[in-house]
Amino acid sequence: MSVVLPPSPDGTGASGERLTPIVLPAGAPTRSPVLLLGVGIAAIVALLANTVGLVGFPYNAPVEQVYALGINVDLLAIAVVSGIGAYVARRGYPLRAATPITTVAVALVAASAVVWAIAGGLGSIVGLALGSGRYMYASGGLFFGGALWVLAVIFASHGYRRGGSRQNNLIAIVALGVAASLVLYAVVSSVIYGLGLTD
Repeated sequence: MSVVLPPSPDGTGASGERLTPIVLPAGAPTRSPVLLLGVGIAAIVALLANTVGLVGFPYNAPVEQVYALGINVDLLAIAVVSGIGAYVARRGYPLRAATPITTVAVALVAASAVVWAIAGGLGSIVGLALGSGRYMYASGGLFFGGALWVLAVIFASHGYRRGGSRQNNLIAIVALGVAASLVLYAVVSSVIYGLGLTD
């Protein structure tokens, strides 16, 4: 089965010449509505869990509250963009098998990980292991580097190709995996901070 893009209703182009339908090969690479929908749902779940943690934050912790709210805004942005992307991807517009935005996504998430580590992320893991975790350090890097990891998630999920090249899709999955790990750690830190188990 092939996808046929018809000419204009009268069969002519802007200059009046006769146009013929463009026939695209069956199985052409497209965006994955399933992946995009999954990313959007995951963002909503993370947002809800982060909010549950935020509700339990001490009233005298304004910095931590701002960090959590900022991450919620980032997650909401991902959910909205992914939802729109999933809806559009249902139409199955044919695309190239690979796209450079997946490589950009990896670069962005790597930069986000560096910001997270410098802002205290690695130290927070050590502190958590020693029983003295700090939410501020666990989430500060994601708050300040929000644009980096949000764009990484959006580029990777939109750059993944159903029926595309294996290398392109692997790069997209790596970017999504790293971003998901950082977000998961921040959300878990939010929940346990809200429960009063850490500082």
